[in-house]
Parts: sequence; structure tokens; C-alpha cells
Amino acid sequence: MQPQIGTILRSKSMRSAAFNTGPDFHLLDHIAPLAASLNIPLITTEELNTTLAKRYYPQVNLRYMPDLEFKLGEIAQEFDTLYECKYWSPHLKSMFSQLYNKEIELIFCPHGQSDKGYKAPLLAPYATQDKVLIYGQLMIEMLKELDVWNKLSNYKVVGNYRLQFYQKHKSFYDNLAEKEIFSKFASKKPILLYAPTWRDADQATSFFNHGAKVISQLPTNWNLIIKLHPLLEQRDPGQFYSIAALVDKKPNAQLVQEFPPIYPILSKTDVYLGDYSSVGYDFLSFARPMFFFSNENRSRLHNCGQTLDPTKDIYSQIDTKNHYKDAQKKLYNLAFS
Repeated sequence: MQPQIGTILRSKSMRSAAFNTGPDFHLLDHIAPLAASLNIPLITTEELNTTLAKRYYPQVNLRYMPDLEFKLGEIAQEFDTLYECKYWSPHLKSMFSQLYNKEIELIFCPHGQSDKGYKAPLLAPYATQDKVLIYGQLMIEMLKELDVWNKLSNYKVVGNYRLQFYQKHKSFYDNLAEKEIFSKFASKKPILLYAPTWRDADQATSFFNHGAKVISQLPTNWNLIIKLHPLLEQRDPGQFYSIAALVDKKPNAQLVQEFPPIYPILSKTDVYLGDYSSVGYDFLSFARPMFFFSNENRSRLHNCGQTLDPTKDIYSQIDTKNHYKDAQKKLYNLAFS
């Protein structure tokens, strides 16, 4: 059994805080379970994120600080260790030291395991952090392959603490997902979850090339959930809305945007369809059928399911039998050991 993250990260000083700065509310599903599990405050800077955190993570001691940049002195006085799902800038550590005579440990918390980072140096900033949290052996292997591992200052292997958090509060989250998502379908049918990533430096998203087909080809014997990465809309609004509007013509399809928790959705998903999103790694724990849109990018995850031919009807290629259970179990253990 995997130890609890509170045991893994226990230290002599419990003067710690977690942060969700800026508009990236999708990071709440990574930083809020961490804050709740460590019993430390979560500090937010945006009104929407604060509202979502109150609704979806009531277990967290939440503090809203829209003027955080003017309260660094208070932060330095109250805390010794800070966690965030964004890379810490080295100048912030210098600022705390020079202005407030305080050596604060700045810890980076990753926001999902994926295969991204080989085409663009997305993981290079790991080397500039005081400490990084690492899910398991797979991330260590990736950092070695990318020539980053030997440059790390410090790290801690934490396993899949988000799944532990969901399992602890399963009834609460399952009821929430039923009320806000699953009950909106007119009838009970197999659930297909399409969870595309965003258009990052790796150009890994499938949404703009194949999202319209996923929606328009949807047959009546499936219910479709599209779990959207918020940066799809923020970075490419025109193209995003032209595709998302197709859902209005499909009563058995719905877009899910401002619902950060992923595990209560995965729990009721029968088949997963994705690309290079970290949600695919989250889904491995359920050992159910997985399908992918692929490009030339390297991916270990795609060995755990079938790659679709986008020139053919999508749904005719989907099999509800899982032929990849052994591969899924092996990769899950590697990723979150």
C-alpha cells in the first residue's frame, strides 16, 4: 500500500502553504488535494479559482489573496515552505532572502504525468527548483533521458496522492459528478470521455484536428463527455468555439469546463479517448479501454490502448473490451510507484 503523502512530506516545520496563482483553475485538482492532505492552507489570487476551490475542495483551508504581490512580507513571516503547480522563478527566492532575510523553500508540484517534454524543453525548469515532487520511477526515467535528473537540487517521490484523496472523499465527489454531469444525460448509455490536451510547445493536442469528428460522428448509443483543458479556449478562442458549438446538435454530448476534479469523471467512464493529456495516465488505474489520436510525438501511454485512424469513422474503431490490461498495469506502477 502506498504511504499517505502527509507521511512522505512530514517535516519538523509545518509552516507550509500551497498556492494557486493566476487564472489556471485546472491546477486546483493537483494543488488542492496536496494542501488538504498536508493540512496546510491553499492561497488563491483569482475570484473564479476561489469560488471553484470552495465548491469542489471544501476540505481545504482556503485563503483568498488577490493582492498577493503586496503581501510577500506576511508570507515570509508566516511560512517556511511554499508549494505551487507552476515553476518558481529563481528571483523570488532571492527577493525573500534580500528583502525579508528569509530562506524559504520553494517546492514545485507537477500537474499530471504525461509523455510531453521530448519535443520542447518543458521539463528543463525542474533543474532550477529548490525541490520537486515526483510521482514515481517513470518521471525519474524521463528526467534522465532529458538530461535534467543530474541537475535537480532535491526531490521527493509522492506517488498518486490525488487518487488517494479521491478515494478518501469518494462519496462526496461521486455525488457531485452525478448531480452536475451524469444526471444531465437523457438516458443511461456507455460513457466515452474525450480529454484532449492543449496546444502547448509540443503541439500535442488533437482537439483542433479531430475534435469536430468526435462530436459530429457521435452515434446515439454513446454518451460523450468532452473534458476540456481551459487553455484550449484561452489560447485559440475562435477555433475552439467553432468546434465546441457542434455539441449543441448532439443531445448525448456535453462539454465539461469548470469542473476541476477528474477522478469522479473517470470512475464512471467506460472508454477513454485522448492524445497526450495527463488524464490518460490518471485513467490507467481503472484498467478500461483506451484509444488515442497520435502524431509523431513519443508516447509510452499509447502502448496501453489503440491508436485510431482519423480517416475512418471513429466510433466504428472503438471496442469496449480491454485488450491492454497488462500494459496498463505495468505503466501505472511505473508512473506512480
